Amino acid sequence: MKLLASGYRASEEEKFDILGYYRLSQIETALGNNTGQELAVLGTGTQHTYTRNFLYNTIYNLEYKGGIEIQTKYSGPEMVNHFIQWGLKYQMEQFDDKLNEWERLDSAGYSLPFNESEVLLSKVLKSENLIRNDRIQAFVQDGWTIKNEKSEFKITGGIRSTFRSLSNEIFISPRAQIYYKPLHWRNDISFKLSGGIYNQVPLYRELRRPDGTINTNLKSQKSMHLVAGVSYDFTWEKVSNRPFRIISEVYYKNLWDMVSYELDNVRIRYAGENNSTGYIMGWDFRINGEFVKGAESWINLSFLSARESINGVNHLRYEVIDSIRVPVIVKTVPRPTDQFMTLNMFFQDYLPQNENVKVNLNFSIGTGLPYGPRVNNIEFRNFFRLKPYHRIDIGFSFQIWKAEWIKKKPRHPFKFSQNSWISLEAFNLLQITNQASVNWIKTLTNDEYALPNNLTGRRINLRLRIDL
Repeated sequence: MKLLASGYRASEEEKFDILGYYRLSQIETALGNNTGQELAVLGTGTQHTYTRNFLYNTIYNLEYKGGIEIQTKYSGPEMVNHFIQWGLKYQMEQFDDKLNEWERLDSAGYSLPFNESEVLLSKVLKSENLIRNDRIQAFVQDGWTIKNEKSEFKITGGIRSTFRSLSNEIFISPRAQIYYKPLHWRNDISFKLSGGIYNQVPLYRELRRPDGTINTNLKSQKSMHLVAGVSYDFTWEKVSNRPFRIISEVYYKNLWDMVSYELDNVRIRYAGENNSTGYIMGWDFRINGEFVKGAESWINLSFLSARESINGVNHLRYEVIDSIRVPVIVKTVPRPTDQFMTLNMFFQDYLPQNENVKVNLNFSIGTGLPYGPRVNNIEFRNFFRLKPYHRIDIGFSFQIWKAEWIKKKPRHPFKFSQNSWISLEAFNLLQITNQASVNWIKTLTNDEYALPNNLTGRRINLRLRIDL
């Protein structure tokens, strides 16, 4: 049994004062002497964003955990094992939040929205919130394992409950997992099937509406999970005669009481309401192993669909019908995390005659994430997509000390450590311009243009690692 107590306090500050100028023009695209020249000015102006936000968090925890293992051996080699666990946790949360944000848009010398008698700001947000929440969580589960010469079979089942004083919500979530591994097969394969009902308890950010007010009645976001997976361990004799593992999983998650959110530049803005339902489904495939001893490499391929529907809204999208672009009603729209495909590869190797010099290569590619306009991202929600993401990283590592060298190098400056490495890494080696988000610019005619915010380009990193 364990008794755990912890305390956490944090002070978060968000300060920026950004003044940007823009000039939007129509240019000549036809080939000729005037290619690239400005034909007409669509808009000029200034965007001034000011923020002074302060959030103070205080969280205290007191938790009790217990467990007991019961083994029973029947006649023969069969073994039955029960591992029962339980726990109870109390958590006190207190948040003190102060918001002060405003934005001024100036287009062609006119402040938006335009008023002849006064200068108006396009956005003003000021609020102060001080809230406290008490949370109680309890769980109990049993892992029942049966193992004999032919197979290993394990069922884990349990139930978890949560209570929040702020909304007086009590939620009970059952869950279970089945694991099966045939031991008499030639191949080392195991299967897993799991499911249950889960809830994500809001902390603070989810409670805050876009206007700065707090929704104390906000419920937990809920989901029903179903996951099926297979694991296969093998030796890839034609490649390296080293052990490899393949893991493949498919999953489906039904979501309700969700708190919708949007990305404003790189900040998450929650709706503060349980206003959407949706689903997430996908497939993950991973193979990892050692092409050479002591240097693990892997390939990960994932497909994902994350969709949602705002309650009470008829979502639309444009389709071309008889050469005419018309809006049509759709049941669901992309969530901000909806990314159809991602592929990541990581490879390590070292010099044939010197294992103290290693090289690693990382390659990543992913389809673009969805986004929508900053204002009125409701009906045509997250209609646009960022450009696909891709980058290549490379790194070289040199081991400058290991404990086995003490007899050869008794005066080495790093002899106090077990292992010491120095690494030189190049991130985004090809200087690829990847998008993080967009910044929306509004002109005097209320037309909006999305200007990309790009991630950093090539970066060189020198790192020293010491293992004591």
